[in-house]
Amino acid sequence: MSTLQSVLLCLALMLSGTGQQSPAQTDLAHLREILHDKQDPRNQSQAALLLLQSPSPEAEEIIRAGLKQTGAEDVFTALAAALRLTHDARFGDELFAALIGGKPAVRQAAETTLAEVADATLLRRFRLFVEDAKADWNARQAIMAVLGRNGRREAVVILLDQLSSTEDKLRQAAADALAEATGQTYGLDVNRWQSWWDVHKEMTSEHWLEERLAYQASRARRLQGELDQARAQIVRMHQQLFSRLPAGDRLSMVQSLADASDAALRALAIGMALELLPTADAVGQRCLADLLLHCCADGSAEIQKAAVLALGQSNDGRAFDKLLDLLTRGSTTLRGAAAHALARQIKGSGRDALTRQRRVIPALQKALDDPNLEVVVEAAESLGALGAPEAGPVLTVLLRHPSASVRQTAALALERVADISIVDGLLQALDDSDATVRFSLVGALGHAAGTGHTVGPEQRARLLAHLEGVFLRDGDPGVRSRAATVLGDCGSVAMMPTLWRRVQANEDVRVQEKAWAAIQEILVRSGNPDLIQEWDRLLIESKQGQRRLQLLTEVYTRWQKRDETRKVVPAVQEALIQAQLDEGKWLAALPLVRDALATAASDSEIDRRLQWLLAVGQRAMKEGNRQEALHVVREAQPFTARRPGLAGEFEKLEKLAKP
Repeated sequence: MSTLQSVLLCLALMLSGTGQQSPAQTDLAHLREILHDKQDPRNQSQAALLLLQSPSPEAEEIIRAGLKQTGAEDVFTALAAALRLTHDARFGDELFAALIGGKPAVRQAAETTLAEVADATLLRRFRLFVEDAKADWNARQAIMAVLGRNGRREAVVILLDQLSSTEDKLRQAAADALAEATGQTYGLDVNRWQSWWDVHKEMTSEHWLEERLAYQASRARRLQGELDQARAQIVRMHQQLFSRLPAGDRLSMVQSLADASDAALRALAIGMALELLPTADAVGQRCLADLLLHCCADGSAEIQKAAVLALGQSNDGRAFDKLLDLLTRGSTTLRGAAAHALARQIKGSGRDALTRQRRVIPALQKALDDPNLEVVVEAAESLGALGAPEAGPVLTVLLRHPSASVRQTAALALERVADISIVDGLLQALDDSDATVRFSLVGALGHAAGTGHTVGPEQRARLLAHLEGVFLRDGDPGVRSRAATVLGDCGSVAMMPTLWRRVQANEDVRVQEKAWAAIQEILVRSGNPDLIQEWDRLLIESKQGQRRLQLLTEVYTRWQKRDETRKVVPAVQEALIQAQLDEGKWLAALPLVRDALATAASDSEIDRRLQWLLAVGQRAMKEGNRQEALHVVREAQPFTARRPGLAGEFEKLEKLAKP
């Protein structure tokens, strides 16, 4: 029975006790008609249960008649399911008759039901029947299966007795049923079964049932695990088949999987449809849209949600209309999924995207008033993803929600839409107990300060003061490192001493690196060569050779790309060459020295750069790279003719380098 059917049956049970309408008051003729309406299996199940609850003799007659009409399989299975749910043993005769002479589906339902509802009276009838050698063997075998699944002590006694039967088939059936009931694999060994029974026959009824329940629970878990593995294997095989199929055959496979009985395969079909959508032609796009729209009405809520999300990538107009409809009239889960999918529908450029955007944004704004918070969060996040400023105030209000997951979602969305108008709300939320929320809020503050809006001096100072407080005092290193990054993006030169102290302090490595990166960002943005020289000296004094090299490399690389700083690049280049030589990076310094020597404008510049070239050659020789040292000598020769002192140094280098 499906989950929905079980819910309906339970609902019927509750309604019967509320006084609104008891089974005795229900129109039995109406229930009988519903029971026989095979077009509506859900109501069939509900009608069967209501009839069982009725104390009326007429209701009992309707049930007996339904169980005797074994040709109507739908009626029988609905009644059998209701009997299992209520453990009603009044109709054993009818179930027994169906087990013996019904159709396969009816016999299966009768067997399952008898295994659960059989009482002592029925068990005595079962004993007589299985011992009757003239009875139909298939029916006797079915009874043995019922006994094996029943779990009662009396049923096990009957099976143990049949191990001594003169019929080989009956003994084997008894052994199989005993294995089903107990989990023991003694086969036809009567002595071992007798020993097992001697241990268990004196058990209390409670202990006996506890042991049977423990065994069946363990067995159910094992079988469920094996079933899950089998399903996963089937999914993998379909994935492999899909990847090997020609492109023209893949759509047919996806369409067939969309109607599979296994939800995992239907989910796989949605994933495959998403894979096919970008490359499908107009006909394929329409077929895939049909498939996804069909899956939106699937019996599984998870499949419905996956299909709705997938519609966000479909350009079909019906998909767009369906999402708008679900946003207002779908279930809670589907309304949230539709809000998410609609944001994806209108991304991009072009007339269609703009036309859809004019319809979607008002719909999402309306969804902000949805009574369900999950939908509100999804709508606000979608507006945030679209850059709609309307989302900011709503998301800021959600920062005060008691649920951490809601605050996390709101803060993450604010990283994309925060502007200067909601800074006060962001600052108030910086004391949130959740580090993930604080991390995103710091990013949102950075976005607000960098959106192009004019930020007044007082407001900027207050914002930076709060960020500095987070950077210095927050308990989470991830939040502190994010604050350092934002200070680098928004802060001024005045912020660098604070950042530098954290670089030198006994701090988390992540915070140190982000603080150092922020210093570099501020220095690059300043465009001030004097400030670079000042920090170059500071790093030399602090014996921070690697960081000195990082800073000068970053400044040199980025200042070359800016018109306003390109004219001061040579000074940075010289500092970078010296830093590379100080750190022994002669191979990295060589191309810079060559460029500097080629652009030298005075004798003093030529002399200084030849000294660098000589240092490069000497370091190359020290490392045994004779060929590179000789190249250095040859590059220096055009400049050393009028410089005897340097010429002599290069000659010494040449002698050492020659083999």
